[in-house]
Amino acid sequence: MCITSRMRSRAGFTLIELLVVIAIIAVLIALLLPAVQSAREAARRSQCTNNLKQMGLATMTFESANSNFPPGVGPYPTTSNGGARASVVAQILPYMEQASMYGAFNFGFNLNLTGPGTVNDTAQTQLVSSFICPSDPSSARLLSGTSQLGYNNYFASLGNTASQQVGTATYQESNTANLGIFNFSYNGEPHYTNPPTNTIVNPRYLGANPTTIAQITDGTSNTACYAETTRGRAIANTAAEVPIPDLANVYTITGDFTGTANQIPPSDCSTFANQIRLRYRGQQYYRNLPSTGYYSHTVPPNYKLWDCSNNANFNQGHTAARSYHPGGVNVTFCDGSVRFIKNSVDALVWRKLGTKAGGEVISSDAY
Repeated sequence: MCITSRMRSRAGFTLIELLVVIAIIAVLIALLLPAVQSAREAARRSQCTNNLKQMGLATMTFESANSNFPPGVGPYPTTSNGGARASVVAQILPYMEQASMYGAFNFGFNLNLTGPGTVNDTAQTQLVSSFICPSDPSSARLLSGTSQLGYNNYFASLGNTASQQVGTATYQESNTANLGIFNFSYNGEPHYTNPPTNTIVNPRYLGANPTTIAQITDGTSNTACYAETTRGRAIANTAAEVPIPDLANVYTITGDFTGTANQIPPSDCSTFANQIRLRYRGQQYYRNLPSTGYYSHTVPPNYKLWDCSNNANFNQGHTAARSYHPGGVNVTFCDGSVRFIKNSVDALVWRKLGTKAGGEVISSDAY
């Protein structure tokens, strides 16, 4: 009788046994969670790579149809007689099966005119999923009135220079060996066709001269085309939204980058002497500013300091390729391939990968 009673009393777990089981389960969960997170990040990184692959293929299709790559900026806004132009990514929309989105734009108007009632409001408020990295944790959208503007995580390459434009002016790049595929010069054709009494607008007026495959003498597989980047989180574009030390800020210097400052950020970029900062990095995918659509190889991937721009025309920028993925950034090359470039890439190699005709020889094991 006593033996049977004792055996029945041992049918359940003791408190110590229960605590041990709970501890084991907790350890297993702790081991499993990082694996789950790692698997999710791997899937997001794969989707990011696929987005950049689509952009590369769209760019190659553009080249096939037009015998040149997309020009560094879109056509001159003749209707508004100047203003902001279309970015590279806006120009490839028709080749990414987004013809209706592209058709919503009227590039004859200044693209910096935003908000309800403006001619490009419908186009400017679009979100293009292929332009957004799935690892981007923010859904913040810059407001213009009640309009929420479209954003992007993929920028076009300016090569080994902070300047978008080619030339001898203070804000331009004069050394062609530093150029990427989206730097440009204007063709300078007259505004109206001849004779002068003809008032038909010349569609090539101040058009950006595009790059051809023949001009990429370094080879399309050795020349960067696009890279991923992080973006600002400003909604109302107020100073309080983005803290001063945040790398989402783009700080400015007084005047332009001149001489070697086109390749090496000057000290003003880290001392904030001018204290003017752009808080909408990557927040207007359609616009042709370096801070909204272009990156440079003058600073390494995931640069530990801030992006920096000139404040005369905002057409120069030491703008880093940045990533939400650990260890490096995804880069699309001009042959349409996508490669993951580590943060530890040699600075000289990174600069060489940005140029289209620098004459460098780069081994694939260098990056």
